[in-house]
Amino acid sequence: MAALRYAGLDDTDSEDELPPGWEQRTTKDGWVYYANHTEEKTQWEHPKTGKRKRIAGDLPYGWEQETDEKGQVFFVDHINKRTTYLDPRLAFTVDENPTKPTTRQRYDSSTTAMEILQGRDFSGKVVVVTGANSGIGFETAKSFALHGAHVILACRNMTRANEAVSRILGEWQQGAATTVYCAAAPELEGLGGMYFNNCCRCMPSTEAQSEETARALWALSERLIQEGLGSSSG
Repeated sequence: MAALRYAGLDDTDSEDELPPGWEQRTTKDGWVYYANHTEEKTQWEHPKTGKRKRIAGDLPYGWEQETDEKGQVFFVDHINKRTTYLDPRLAFTVDENPTKPTTRQRYDSSTTAMEILQGRDFSGKVVVVTGANSGIGFETAKSFALHGAHVILACRNMTRANEAVSRILGEWQQGAATTVYCAAAPELEGLGGMYFNNCCRCMPSTEAQSEETARALWALSERLIQEGLGSSSG
């Protein structure tokens, strides 16, 4: 049965990683529990953190939840035509017993613009930033650009504006980080049908989830390929 296992690791840098011999499972109504195969027992609390967790959000597109003859929940991936006992949302659980809030505000003087926008997707949004060639304006323009926005740099000096654009474009060399993360992260193994931006799961736009748009794009792709093959054979 598919499971999240970290065999051979007595401890790790992440408090959420399970000790050897433990497995993470979910109930039909979305609660997370933990199976200790060494002692043959289960518990609701995470063996390291002591926290209880539950599943957040709906299943990814193309997934369906079923129950086998033993009453155990499993999941059907209709897109890739396979089944698994591992809930595809396990990488995105929420704490059911969060710690009490402190008087410290969420953001302070040490918070960066990138941290403020973490997990946000601004694809299709237009952002105009004044004074964008330096200081706060530059950091604002860069952060929005790296999160998918179409950014307009409003600057009085064209030379400095072009330099700022070059610096922002230079950041795109890190664009492969999300691809590498999705391909190599153990917590995402076996999962699919999700959208990531800057190594964080984001909700795709409404247009991206449109079946009509998907069919139109597929038809356009087929037509362009056929035209390309036709011109090359001629």
